[in-house]
Amino acid sequence: MGAKHEGTAPATRQGAGGVILWMSGAWILPLLAVALWLLHPSSSDRLIAIALATLLAPLPALLSLRRRNAELRAQAADARERAAQLQLELDTVRFRTARLREELQAADRQSRLSHQLTLLGQFTAGFMHEFNNPLAIVEGRLEVLLEERKGDTALCADLEQMLKEARYMGKIARTLLQALRRERGPEVYEPAQPQKAIEAALATFRDAAWKQGVELIEGFNDVPRVDAPEHVIVEVIRGLIANALRALEGREHGHIRVAVEPYQAAGARVTLRVEDNGPGVPEQIREHLFEPFVSQSSGRERLGLGLFLAASLLDMYDGRIRYEARADGGSGFVIELPPARFTRGQPYHWFAAGGQSEPYRGD
Repeated sequence: MGAKHEGTAPATRQGAGGVILWMSGAWILPLLAVALWLLHPSSSDRLIAIALATLLAPLPALLSLRRRNAELRAQAADARERAAQLQLELDTVRFRTARLREELQAADRQSRLSHQLTLLGQFTAGFMHEFNNPLAIVEGRLEVLLEERKGDTALCADLEQMLKEARYMGKIARTLLQALRRERGPEVYEPAQPQKAIEAALATFRDAAWKQGVELIEGFNDVPRVDAPEHVIVEVIRGLIANALRALEGREHGHIRVAVEPYQAAGARVTLRVEDNGPGVPEQIREHLFEPFVSQSSGRERLGLGLFLAASLLDMYDGRIRYEARADGGSGFVIELPPARFTRGQPYHWFAAGGQSEPYRGD
């Protein structure tokens, strides 16, 4: 009943207002009566007076309707403005909701990724502990064999190479563990020569590249030593070359170019490039190349940690790595490394600029 009365009340008020509005035309009746009393009964003036009264009677109603129409127009304009404002607020709420949803999804992915990396770090720590024990035994036994068989030159050369690789494996194991833990240990190392690191990395893949029909191209320039261990640079370049070889499988006239760019100015970063003429990296994953568990090569379905570990290793020594798409196709990775400080083993001219020389620091 209440709802019914609420629904009929506006209609009732509207009807009553309409009756009152049209009854307002009665204001002309007194004036018409006076005019008819004053005018002669047979005069045509009475007809004119009646016509004028008929025309003037609805004047209040017309003025009221005009005022009401203006009010309704103003209300409609206000309603449109409020509607536009509400639509703007609704669009803002939708945009913020979408942003919050994206941020929530990103936070969820980051949380799961952090959990995966934590588990990976824990697993790696245990694995490295178990791995280093037999590796240390192998190193010790190789040293003993070198001493026992020092008369056999050919065998000693092979044993020295095996010992070198075993020691390299130990260094990489420790460095990878630090990279996964995002910490830099209190290690002491010699500034590395980029050319020497490139030669060591290329030597690992020469046979595999020759069998695959891929040409390895070197490009060297005179640059200073860099403030990073040699085995870290070697490992990063090895990973990039291995990825390039996989990308070039089944392609003719494949080549991989590893080069050191000319040094531009004292104090500038040393730049290395690893490029190939393979299919390149799909555009949709280029922004995520250096995130863990993202595939970095076209046609590969499995996920990996290679580029993530490379970026993590370089980051420990203030180095950087980035991807550049080549105009003629293929992939290009740019490695930037900080130059080492001036030492006895470092050419003086790399650190002299504008007549100012770097203070001598010794070995």
